[in-house]
Amino acid sequence: MDINTLKSKLQEDGLKFNIYFTKKLRNGNYISFSPNIDLQICNELLSLMLLYIEKFNNKSIINYNPTGYKDGTIEQCSTSYIIDYSSIIESFSNSDYVETEIDPDNYSFYTFEITKDDKQFPNIKIFRRVTKFKKLHSKGIIARFNGNTLNKIDSKLIGIDGEVDFVVIENDILILSHYSLERIFNLDEQFRSTASDFLNQDRLSDGITNFESFYDDCLNDGRFRKTLAKMASENIDVNAIYENYENIKKTIDMFSLDINYNEEPSFTIMYEDKRQIMDILRILRDSYYRSIINEKIGVDDK
Repeated sequence: MDINTLKSKLQEDGLKFNIYFTKKLRNGNYISFSPNIDLQICNELLSLMLLYIEKFNNKSIINYNPTGYKDGTIEQCSTSYIIDYSSIIESFSNSDYVETEIDPDNYSFYTFEITKDDKQFPNIKIFRRVTKFKKLHSKGIIARFNGNTLNKIDSKLIGIDGEVDFVVIENDILILSHYSLERIFNLDEQFRSTASDFLNQDRLSDGITNFESFYDDCLNDGRFRKTLAKMASENIDVNAIYENYENIKKTIDMFSLDINYNEEPSFTIMYEDKRQIMDILRILRDSYYRSIINEKIGVDDK
């Protein structure tokens, strides 16, 4: 769904609203709180969100890339890509409706759910990180004017600003904030797991000496975790890469890479320093190239 279609859906009559505030527990589970919310607040919040979404109207939509995003684009991915997504949605179904005071500092994001009694209307969930006032709570005073009197507000505040981090339309995620997706869904944990699975695949360790250090150094750096998570979806044939070791040698020479290799008893790349990691990953991705017409050399980091 593009931005224009989304805006059109959000401006239909007869919309229904729910809001969920969610936090992740230490055991990895999620818990949500769904307060009663005044319809006027819902309508005002929706109006603010529509104004914010309008800014993305002319941007093209591309697939989500863990290693970064391109200016002038909106990323998208499926909810199936997010390992924790089903747990979060399950927490909505079991949300706490008890009218007790909650601590805003405990909740990391909220979800504004929009539905309609119409089978043609998609389920729409708008996600946004919680704006907190923790510093004011702990080191200052929050007050309001009541006429010409300044009164202290004892309860903690939570900020709802109308900005949108991403929108889930049925099973598709339209991402307006690349880094918010990572923070809300704790994707770094997912990247680490996916990167580990990629590095543990059959035969990958056969072509790299000192592989245990290479493995640890990759997983201890966020940039490499993201790169490996992307590589996991690229159907890389490790066997084919290693079998073409003559081309690996040519690449190392052509690009003056600071990489040594062994040829006996079999060809292996020698891992000696963290500075070699990205070059080795680029070799595995077959990212180095020479153009056909002008024979220019370059790196395609995709």
